[in-house]
Amino acid sequence: MKKYGIILSAILVAMLISCATTGGSTVEDKAIARGVTAWNEKEPAAAAAYWTDIRNKETSAKYLNYITLYNDGVAALSDSDSIKSSDEKKLLVTCNTAIEKFIAIDSILKLPPDICQKGSALSSGRISALLAAEKLTAARNLYASALKVYGDGDELSSASKEIDIVSSILTKKSALNNQAAKARAVEGFDDKIAAYDATLAAYSAAENDIISAANKSNVVKTAGVSANIRSFKKAHQDVSIERESEIRGRAYDYKDRIGEEFARTPEKGKTGSMSLEEILAHQESVKTNIDKIYSDLLTFAARYPDAVGQDILSDINDQRKDLEDKIAQVNKEIRTAKEIASRGKIVMPIMIGLFNPQPGSTAESKKSRPAKFSASDAKKDEYWWGMISIPKNQMNDLVITLKDNRTVRVFPENTKSGKLIKKNSLKDLVNRGYKVGNSWPVLNAGSQLTSDKYFFEVQKGKTENYEGEVVVYSSFIVRMR
Repeated sequence: MKKYGIILSAILVAMLISCATTGGSTVEDKAIARGVTAWNEKEPAAAAAYWTDIRNKETSAKYLNYITLYNDGVAALSDSDSIKSSDEKKLLVTCNTAIEKFIAIDSILKLPPDICQKGSALSSGRISALLAAEKLTAARNLYASALKVYGDGDELSSASKEIDIVSSILTKKSALNNQAAKARAVEGFDDKIAAYDATLAAYSAAENDIISAANKSNVVKTAGVSANIRSFKKAHQDVSIERESEIRGRAYDYKDRIGEEFARTPEKGKTGSMSLEEILAHQESVKTNIDKIYSDLLTFAARYPDAVGQDILSDINDQRKDLEDKIAQVNKEIRTAKEIASRGKIVMPIMIGLFNPQPGSTAESKKSRPAKFSASDAKKDEYWWGMISIPKNQMNDLVITLKDNRTVRVFPENTKSGKLIKKNSLKDLVNRGYKVGNSWPVLNAGSQLTSDKYFFEVQKGKTENYEGEVVVYSSFIVRMR
């Protein structure tokens, strides 16, 4: 634009001189023309000597104000030298101030080359910063204004290429963000992963295109382009992480299924009437199902080896082995039939503890999956037992909860279906001062129980039917607050 201004200036000056030669110009016209020539051929300040001679005060003030605007614009450019490169806000204000001043000057008055170069450099830096912040519209507006004022120098030519590349990046990223959002909304697991894979493939192709185009334009290392490439790669990585999280989450579903299978109980009403053979058969079916679930996990992991790593497999295999060890431990106990028969009825699952937590329980008040018990036609006190896993030095609480208000007593050893309670002066472990409703707590059960077994008495109630559950809490008191 300034090139056209130079041409127009020359034409205007020629016209004014022509008018003076033919007697068609005024003294003001001559003064204006000489001032324009002095500005363009010497320096802006040189025009003042001519424009002060203009008799019309308004016209004189108008042209002299161009010098003021020029000086203000130059001052703004000079101020930029003292601003820290990290203070982008101040640099942008200074850049805009300079353009605002220069753009108000009549287009026939050209800016000196060094001013155009300095202004172009300042503007291109701000355009890069705006692009780095993904402010594409603001960058385009600044480029248009700078181009009008300073002309198409090397810096602004590079800025134009930056704008084109960043515009392409943002367009691609927006489209791929929409594609990723659709992948997230897919319901079926296999279909969702397929949608994620298609999105990631599109990201990879677009990323290659972006880097190739940036390299060809020689702007790949500029602040605006490099920042947007990093942002694009992060968006690509985020979708990859989402896909992996979906797969890992599905893998950990197998862990929950194994825990749920370990806690599986027989049909309601059978827990107190199962024979030794039926109990052993139930335990063996639990082990078989756990092995089947783990086998299914291995098949699943083979499909997604990049997401289901050895860390997950080891974690779940450790859980499987731990639960199977506990099943073996339980089975060993069951096979001591004569002693077991004297203990009373058996809760299901036989072993509970925080090794198999109830889903949704919090770290502050974690609780185990429950062992359940029930009876009908109970005409007298009844006796039950189960097993508990509490790590050494862990202050876990054992809590028995009934659906009615009949009394419960808990003992640390076999009562022989109540026969030894009075004979051996067995101590009731229930901390009645912390009893809540129909929940009977044994606080710090690990230190009160003498083995990994607990025995409890359900006393005769107003009805012949009852049911309840046994749960281990990390802290029953915190849970009840």
